[in-house]
Amino acid sequence: MLKHQRLFYSILCSLLFLLLSSNTAQAQVEPDTTERTKPVLPTGPPMPTERPRPTEEQQERKPTVQPRPTQQQQQAPLPFPGEQEPVVEQALRPIDRMYFGGSFGLQFGTYTNISLLPILGYRLTDKFSVGVGAVYHYSKFRGFSYSSYGGRAFTQLELFNIGDGAILGHAEVELLNTRYEDIYGGLSNDRANITLPLVGVGYRQRISDKASVDMLLLYNVNDNVIGNPYNNPVFRVGFNIPFTNR
Repeated sequence: MLKHQRLFYSILCSLLFLLLSSNTAQAQVEPDTTERTKPVLPTGPPMPTERPRPTEEQQERKPTVQPRPTQQQQQAPLPFPGEQEPVVEQALRPIDRMYFGGSFGLQFGTYTNISLLPILGYRLTDKFSVGVGAVYHYSKFRGFSYSSYGGRAFTQLELFNIGDGAILGHAEVELLNTRYEDIYGGLSNDRANITLPLVGVGYRQRISDKASVDMLLLYNVNDNVIGNPYNNPVFRVGFNIPFTNR
């Protein structure tokens, strides 16, 4: 029995030795088929690069909302080629209709009178205006000299145009505080209030769109009142200056 086991082990060892010897010989006979090649650089056209994706802000960009045109802009007609765009007129403010100025009067002779009359006017329309003003008179009569002062209200209307000007209709009322003659024909030290309505016509010479020079020829309706500083007819030269250019 022991003899048979030894024989079995010897045969098994011989088979393993032969198997190992055959693998080693085959490894020595077969050549190494792997080749080391030099890397080749690309010579063709460049590969397209990946485009950057739009950001979220660009993807979510909302269209801008244009403001709606006003009614005046909708009604304004489009200009023809070569023509200027129509100008949209703006509504006038109260101060755009106001103007200031005044007039002065000179009268010499037996009765001397120098008048200063500043005004503040308002144009209700392009041709019709109203206003108020102050009045100051320096008078000299029969060797006596004195001052009169007060206020007035007036109205003017441009009747029709002549050249660069217009013919005016003018009316006003003055309330004047003045001295008057006593029963002996002298000048009293007391003062009294008198009312003087004046009406007449004039000529307005325009020096700009709104500024002008007025020349007035007036008649004093209450000419016989005591203390009247005017002798008919009354001649005045005045000017009007707007507060704004609109």
